[in-house]
Amino acid sequence: MLNIKRIFTFLTITSMTVLAACGATTAADGDATDGTGSDATIDNDTTAGDTMGDMSMAVTYKSIVIWDKSQEKPAKCGNSPGTDLDALGLYRGGKLVAVGKPGTANYTAPASPLKDTAGTSCVAGDGKNSAASAAGPLDGHVYASNPDTGYISLNGGSLEIQFGACVTGSTITDCDGAGSVVEVMSGDEIDVWEVDGSYKAGSGTAADGNAYAGCACYADEYQVDLRPAIGSEAGSVYVPSDPNQYDKGSMTVKVP
Repeated sequence: MLNIKRIFTFLTITSMTVLAACGATTAADGDATDGTGSDATIDNDTTAGDTMGDMSMAVTYKSIVIWDKSQEKPAKCGNSPGTDLDALGLYRGGKLVAVGKPGTANYTAPASPLKDTAGTSCVAGDGKNSAASAAGPLDGHVYASNPDTGYISLNGGSLEIQFGACVTGSTITDCDGAGSVVEVMSGDEIDVWEVDGSYKAGSGTAADGNAYAGCACYADEYQVDLRPAIGSEAGSVYVPSDPNQYDKGSMTVKVP
């Protein structure tokens, strides 16, 4: 699936966490990150899909939802509370076929935002509540002094987005996702890039070096759902890498 830099292995529905991600508990004014890499751009009706047999009877999903399930209360909220979502990559037949499509991301704020250990409600700062940040390629950066860029902090909320084929670019770091909508199929794999330790130099991932050396880069928890209809939980499917716990940090999950 990924090129030689990809550290994610093909995972079954009970696969394990491979990386940890950065979050509201980062040091100083640094915040989050996560990563993966691959190639190729194909739409739903392609020969790559044929390797999985006749897809005409397969269930397809129109969108993916990431639910913030952060388990740890930070001492102080910081600018990036909760799950820090950078990018999503859709792989089929071992090749990248789409990323989050710009213009389709929708953030839903929680009824009650996350709180720090003092009980103070957290507020995402420095533009960390922009849903558009989760679309397109992996481009999250964590800085020691400047405001972070390229990811959204969910702060206890959720984000729904569709996948778009690449018009320009062919890897997780340059695919623009501006092409036609690509629906998710059984057998596909999805890389979730949640700002984490893989963004520090030396990780060997596509996010290598996107975070400064002193970043705490905490791996936040989240839940992945797939929806057959946009904006509706009816018929949605929960796709954990491990059914006994929430996903955490940078992950690959396989669609059943």
